[in-house]
Formats: sequence, structure tokens, C-alpha cells
Amino acid sequence: MTFIKKIFEDKIDDSVHRNFIRFSKGTFYNRALTKLKVSKNKCNIYASFDLANSLVKIFSSMISTAKISGRLIKKGKKSEIDEEVTSDQLNKIIDENDYCLIDISINEYLLKCKKSLPKPGKALDPKFCSATLPVDKIKDLIFDINENFKQAEISHIFVINELSIPKEYEKDPEKARIFAKRKGRIIRKIILDGKEITREKELIV
Repeated sequence: MTFIKKIFEDKIDDSVHRNFIRFSKGTFYNRALTKLKVSKNKCNIYASFDLANSLVKIFSSMISTAKISGRLIKKGKKSEIDEEVTSDQLNKIIDENDYCLIDISINEYLLKCKKSLPKPGKALDPKFCSATLPVDKIKDLIFDINENFKQAEISHIFVINELSIPKEYEKDPEKARIFAKRKGRIIRKIILDGKEITREKELIV
């Protein structure tokens, strides 16, 4: 399940919170970008870096074992990975790392991620991740679309009005940044075969 879907379905957890540690107060445009193009039973996808883990999670549901390679990032520290993993092992890797920038190939389906995160404040690369998936595996990305389509573009605006910092971390800027709850709203914009749809949700993460 993508962190965006979890927000809209009120299923906030630590994995959702991790996606907002980089943000202070303000309005942040063009986040969690996704472009999908459906062709027969396959879907070609481009996505920004903040959806890398979500795409890896989808692939974990498709494998018994698979070869993965790429870069893992945890608390700012980078490590390389190049090994065969099971579905359970891949899920554990996702849970234990902030970002999984890895490549996976399963027959005709594949995922490729760039290996360096964008600098904070910079515009996101809408093609940071590229993937080909079976159409029945894209529901987490289009959880609020209930009609057939050929092309979809999805973007989000994060409006953060307040940072609620636990008292024990008020004098520690680094821990304050990590443990603060961000409060505001998220605006989800979908362009579905040329038709625009907008949805909004309260944000407390």
C-alpha cells in the first residue's frame, strides 16, 4: 500500500511518517508524482523517488524469489545490495530502510530506480522510477479510480501548517525534525484521459 493511500484511508503508520521527515512548514507542490499508461494487460509507470518503496512493495507481492540490486538508504547512510531474495526478505528490507532504490526484473515486468536522492527543495524528477506492471497490480497507485483508462497523471500538494514537537525533543533540532508530527492537508490531483479530478484530505503524520 502506498503512503498516499494510507493517508486517504486513515491508516497512518511509521512508514507514512518517514515520508514527511524532510518537510518543514509550508506548501510543497508536485509530490508523489505518477504517470501511468495502460496497454492491454500491462501498465508502464513513471514515478518520483518518494514512491520508490511503494513500487518495490508491489513487486514483493509478485515474487517467490528474485534478484535485486541497487542502493539502500537508512538514516542518511547508504549501502549497496546485489542478491537473491524471497518475498519476505524483500518486505523486511523495505521495512528496515528509509529508501530502497533498487532494480528488479521478473520476466516481462521490471522496476528501475535512480540511485541518488534529490536534494531537499529541488523539483522532483517525475521519471526517477520506471516500471512495467500487470494491470491488476496497480490498484494501490490508483486506489480512488474506479473506471478504465488509458493514461493517468497523478500529483499531490502537501500543505503543512503546523509541526507538533514532543516536549522531550524541543531542544534537540535533529530529533525534533524526526519526531515532529506534521499537520495540514494533502491535495490529490488526477488527470484521467484528459479529465481532471481533485481530492483533499486532512494530514496528521
